[in-house]
Formats: sequence, C-alpha cells, structure tokens
Amino acid sequence: MLQGELLKRAAVQWPDKTAIVFGMESWTYGMLDEVTDRLAAGLALAGVATGDRVALFIPNGIELACSYFACFKLGAVAVPLNNRYAHPEVRYAIEQSGATTLITHDDLWQEVAPLPLAALGIQRSYCAGGGEASAQVRAFEDLTRTDASGWQAPTFNADQPTAILYTSGTTAKPKGVTYSHATLSHSNRIQSQTAQLSADDVNLISMSFSHAAAFTGQLLPTLLVGGTCVLLRNPTPREVVEAIATHRATRLQMLPASLEDLIEYLADNKGDLSSVRSCFAGGDAVPLHVHQQFQELTGFEVAKVCGMTECLTFSMNPPFGRKKLGSIGLPVIDASLRIIDEQGKEIPRGQTGELQVKSPATMVGYWNNPEATAAAIDDGWLHTGDLAHSDEDGYFWFVGRKKEIIIRGGSNISPLEVEDAIDENPAVLRSGVVGVPDAHFGQIVVAYVVLHAGASLNDDELRPFVAERLAAYKVPARFVFVADLPLNPTGKVDRHALLAQACMSDQN
Repeated sequence: MLQGELLKRAAVQWPDKTAIVFGMESWTYGMLDEVTDRLAAGLALAGVATGDRVALFIPNGIELACSYFACFKLGAVAVPLNNRYAHPEVRYAIEQSGATTLITHDDLWQEVAPLPLAALGIQRSYCAGGGEASAQVRAFEDLTRTDASGWQAPTFNADQPTAILYTSGTTAKPKGVTYSHATLSHSNRIQSQTAQLSADDVNLISMSFSHAAAFTGQLLPTLLVGGTCVLLRNPTPREVVEAIATHRATRLQMLPASLEDLIEYLADNKGDLSSVRSCFAGGDAVPLHVHQQFQELTGFEVAKVCGMTECLTFSMNPPFGRKKLGSIGLPVIDASLRIIDEQGKEIPRGQTGELQVKSPATMVGYWNNPEATAAAIDDGWLHTGDLAHSDEDGYFWFVGRKKEIIIRGGSNISPLEVEDAIDENPAVLRSGVVGVPDAHFGQIVVAYVVLHAGASLNDDELRPFVAERLAAYKVPARFVFVADLPLNPTGKVDRHALLAQACMSDQN
C-alpha cells in the first residue's frame, strides 16, 4: 500500500472519527485527508515533484503529521530531522539527503537562521508557528490554504522511497536509513497486528515522532487501524498522566528514562491510568527494578520492544501474553531472528553471539551509501551489532553492544561525532569519548580531552563551544582533561581502556 492511500482509505472508512488530537484541537480522518491534499497540492504547485527530498525540522504537532502525509501523497521523500539538532547537524542532513525543500517551525528557527539555505540546495522554505520567523520565509499555513479541487496526485509504485531517517552509527556522521512505501506498509501491518491495535485504541505519543519509534511504531500503525493519536510535545510526567486521564489513552510507548520519571511522579502523586491497556518501552534496556516498580504502581506490566532505525520493531514481549521481564521478547510477525558467531554461522540457543534479523520491514538501504548498505545486510539478514542469546522458549535476551555506539535515554550518539565537535576547538589536541553506565539514562557521555602544549581550557569554556555544534543530549556530561590518551596497537584511541578508567573514577 502507498502511504498516502493509508489515509485515503481511513478517511473513507472513518470520515468523522478523530484521528489526531494536539492541544485543544482535534482532526477527524476526513479533515486530515483534506488538509494534507491541500498541503500536497501547494507543494506541487511550488515545484516539489516525486522523488524530491523534503526536510522536516518540526517539533511534535499537527504540522509534522500533515507534512509526512503530504510527502506521501506527492511521492516526495520525507526527511525528518531530530528537533534537538544544532545547526551544523541540520546542515549535514540537508546536504547528505539532497533536500530541496525545508519545512520548519518558529520554535526551531534559531538553528535554521545561520544556514545558507540557497547554497545548500534548498529552493523553497516554509515555517509554521506564525511567529517572527515566518515573516522571513513563506508561511506553512499558506500551503494548507491551497485549492486542491483540481489537483491530481502523481502516479508511482510502492518501491518509491518515502522516508529517510537519520541515525548515528559507529562512523562520525549519521547515515540516512531509507524506507520505501512497501517497507513502511509491512511495518505498519506487522506492528499493528503484533501489538493488537484496533480502532478503539487511543495512542499517546509523547516521544518525538521525527524518530522511527514514535513515527513508525505509533503514528502510522494507529492510523492504519482507525485509532486516535494524541500528540504531546516534550511533556512532563504530570502532563503525561493528565493526558492519559483526559483522553482515556489506551496505549503508551516510552523510553526507559521517561518511564523512570513517570514512576517517580506516580510514587508521590495519584493518577488515573485505568484506561491504559498496554505500555511499551524501548530504545534501551529497561532495568528489572523499573519493571517491578511500574507494575506495583499501575497494576500492569511493561512490554519491552526492541528495534533499530534500520529495522524498526523486530521483537516484543507480548502485550497481552506471557512476558519474560528483562528479555526483549519474541520475534514480531513475519520477522526472523538468529544468533551468529564471529564466522557468521548460526549458533544454538543459550549461546551468546551477534543478533541478526530478517524482516520485510527492513530498510531499503542507506541513502547514497551502498558500501555501508552492503556491510549491514548479508543475504537479507541485517546485522544489528548487538550481542544476545535466546532461551528454550524462543525469547531473546540482550547481552551488550558490539558497536561502540552510546545510547543515552534511547538516543544514539556516535563517539566520533562528539570527538569531531570537541576537536574543532583550537586549544584541543585530541579527545576520546565513551559511554559510561548510568542508572537513569542507561549511558552518559564522558569526554577525555588532551590540550595543546601551553593551551588553557576548562569545562566552562569547552561546554558551550560543543553545545553550539551538537544537540544537547550529545554534549558530554563530564569533560576530563588529561595529559594523553591510551592508544591501541593500531594507533587509535583505546576506548575500552578509557571506559575502564571512567568506570574506575565513578567507583572512587
């Protein structure tokens, strides 16, 4: 199914049913289909064609949801950008994707304003929010007023790319994970069926749906089955609890760190969670004590899900079946998991090796990066880079990360990307970055910094320098200034030695 058809069919089947709620406003399926037709027609009249990339630097809200579906209907490729990006990261994603259109928001304009958009290839820019920034470029709202009565959607097939989702890996720069209409359709079907979503569900989306988890794990599957999505923007635990009660939310999905914040709030405050049927958690390991505390406070269990931007959700603790707390559950519908050794051979249950996944919801590949695509996918099997094992019941258990990626609160951080930002400071000779275990976030970023001889630099000077170049969650929690860094036999920074040093420091 083409993703634009998803909304068209839903609008025919449930025209007056509420599809999306944001703030004090709501949109029925019929209204959502109509406004996204107008938006698509407006973009088409402005010159956006099938295959063109449209960068979406927009916080949670109706504008982001509508922009996705306008791209789907046009056959354009949606390029959602993490709304925590600093302007160098926005610039990189625009350049790497080849985006020719940018849709942004007043709340994020400060990261767009310094960019030479025309020189980056942006031919048209739009800003939502109605504030001062909108006066500098075309208003997003003008697009939604386009007369679409005579507009005909272009024809294209399900193999047409539909979204590029950026994720940080073990290289210094993020890679663009590319999905087609067909692969997203498989993902919608797989996730809605495995999670047993229905038209009666109200899915509370508190995570940014510029990310795969909320975009492909909540928004699209819920709209596929005729449910309702309640959108929140950077909510506090109190606002989450109030939204659950107000909208009688039946489904939640949270990062482990946010789940811990919710537990802390509920321990001291009463909240009506009686409408909730299931709560999913993913993006990082969920500690056993978090599972136990949540169950004690709410009366139901958290269902752990596991996935990655390259393959979305591929395993899940059954939301309405037997859960093994601490495990990443069973393969979702139509997905196959296996554990391999260093030689690439499948190994028996109980033994630890690299987790591989095969699923029709796997990415098409990395945008303009065939070498990385070939390295990631072997005969249809995707390398996750994670270490795991399975038990006698077929449940899988995450053991550790083969990659050096740091995962802070469910967000991927490349050590090399952080090091590049630190090393731009003229006082810095070299740096080494590691992810140190943290009870709340899973991992935090710690940077070891070597200065040039005679140079002077301290934490208060380096921190804002790095913060100008990276999203806030990537900025190290600690900067440790050292005389030199340990090197491995090939002359590279020995991260294992640095991590051991950081952990030793935490214990002292």
